[in-house]
Amino acid sequence: MNLLKGTKTYLVGAMQYKNGRGWREKMTEDLSQMGIVCYDPYKKPFVVDVEESENAQNTLLNLINSGNFDEVCRRMKQIRTYDLALVDKCDFLICYIDPKIHTCGSYEELFWCNRLKRPVFLIIEGGKALCPLWLLGTIPHKYIYDNFDQVVEVLKRIDSGEKIMDSDRWRLLKPEFR
Repeated sequence: MNLLKGTKTYLVGAMQYKNGRGWREKMTEDLSQMGIVCYDPYKKPFVVDVEESENAQNTLLNLINSGNFDEVCRRMKQIRTYDLALVDKCDFLICYIDPKIHTCGSYEELFWCNRLKRPVFLIIEGGKALCPLWLLGTIPHKYIYDNFDQVVEVLKRIDSGEKIMDSDRWRLLKPEFR
């Protein structure tokens, strides 16, 4: 049926304390086969953009080390604005949380998407049993997964029409309006 063709997802997860490129590239490859567009914070889709690469992070750390917190705050406010705009523009969100890695932005993006009542696919490193308790009180546990393959499989089942979309969260535009 290809129900998800032309939809957009935002790939949320740690970047500062853990390299997040590999899983995002693999997820983009898997989902593009269904026609799903993946927003990746390493490759933002905006015409006028803000960089959030490893080089940008190193620049921010150098600014911190030199005591230039005004410039760090200015740049981070801009990154935050762009990243939250991607949450606003996505049809659903895929979030990868490693409970051992501190990640403020990922939590804000996840909570924002949840408040918008958009579908969330939350992957917990080490499995659902290691999910932080606060998240279990925030995200319905049926949206929490042990690994990336489970999320791809569920999305394939939704895309084919085999699995019915949760009507409380899925509000997709007709294909001609995507």
